[in-house]
Amino acid sequence: MKKGLILCLGLVCSLSSYALSSYEASYDLYASTILGSIKIGHADFKLEVDGDRYVYTNKASVNKLFKHLFNYSWSEKSSGMIVNQQLISNFYSLTEKKDDSVNKNIEIKIFVEQNFSIVNGEKFWKSGTGKITDELSLYLVLSRDIRIQPNNEIFTYQVADSEGIKLQNFTVVGNEIIEINGEELQTIKIECPELKLTLNLSEKYDYLPVLIKMTNVGNHFNLTLIDYRKLP
Repeated sequence: MKKGLILCLGLVCSLSSYALSSYEASYDLYASTILGSIKIGHADFKLEVDGDRYVYTNKASVNKLFKHLFNYSWSEKSSGMIVNQQLISNFYSLTEKKDDSVNKNIEIKIFVEQNFSIVNGEKFWKSGTGKITDELSLYLVLSRDIRIQPNNEIFTYQVADSEGIKLQNFTVVGNEIIEINGEELQTIKIECPELKLTLNLSEKYDYLPVLIKMTNVGNHFNLTLIDYRKLP
């Protein structure tokens, strides 16, 4: 009985250490060109946690200096509930602009318990196993899961996007030392070829991605963390 009590207390302490907290994170935005990687803009992530609810946003844009060459921006928003230390995403929106015109504008309502999503009025059903999440909340879900399952090599999710709900595998490639703000950080490198996404997660920043490599609209981007602060 004593042993069982110790295990229960350990589980409670473990879960409480993974409690979600509000933060702001800023990234430099780089684009891959024939001349190499060039810093062209910035991205701002903000997580707001209020009791058992959360709102997560990401806004990225190109600096004025580069807009005549490549005018591109995107804005994402995800919201949902926190149930038993797990994130339950129920809404996601994305607006992409290219050359001052809207390239993509979608809204997704996610019904996790019913196993379907609605994209701009069209219903899509989940198939197979794995948690349903959206493309932005995915960062939060993965950060949580890799902390509580550090020996897991593959994390599987049902990712809701503009085309429905797709099974995606995120594979732990290994450890990688990268330089962030002049400091060498030990990170966990994770890849998802289907989404053309590579993430480097750092324990120092609560397993927030400190480096994000992605492909959008046929272009290759890198997001490198430059500032992170927790909010009250």
